[in-house]
Amino acid sequence: MLTGGGLAAGALGVGRAIARRALGALAMPLAVGSGLVWLGRNLGESFVEIGDDTLRVRMGALFDEEIPLSDVARVKETEWSLLGGLGVRTNFQSWIAVVSRTGPVADISFWRPIRLPVLRHIYSIRAQRLIVSPEDLDTFMADLQGALHA
Repeated sequence: MLTGGGLAAGALGVGRAIARRALGALAMPLAVGSGLVWLGRNLGESFVEIGDDTLRVRMGALFDEEIPLSDVARVKETEWSLLGGLGVRTNFQSWIAVVSRTGPVADISFWRPIRLPVLRHIYSIRAQRLIVSPEDLDTFMADLQGALHA
C-alpha cells in the first residue's frame, strides 16, 4: 500500500474498532507507537562536540555528559557493527558506547577510568573507553587530536 492507502486503511481500522467499542485492542499499538515516536525524537537530539576544554556527548534523554579534555589520552577510529546495537551500550566493565549508526566510529581512551552513566542517574561504571559516532568522523578525529596536542 502506498502512503495514502496505508493511512486510509489505518483510519478504517480505527473507525471499526471504535464502532465495535474494541478500544482495548488499540491501546497497545498506540502506546508502543507513542513510545517509539518519543524515543525517535529524543535519539534525534544526539551529538558529539568539542569545546574549549570539554568533550560533550549527548544522546537525547539517555546520555548527556561533559568530559574534560584533560582526561582524554587518545582517540582512534574503529568499526561498530549492528550486532553491538545502537544507543547507549556497555560491557559493564571498561567501556561505554553512545552510537547512533554502524560503521566507522571514534574510540576515545582516558588516562584513568572515569565514571560514566549506563542508565542516567541510576547506574554508572568506571569507563576506560568511550565509543561515539559523530556526524562527521574525519573532522571530529582531526579536531579532537588537535585539541589534545594543543
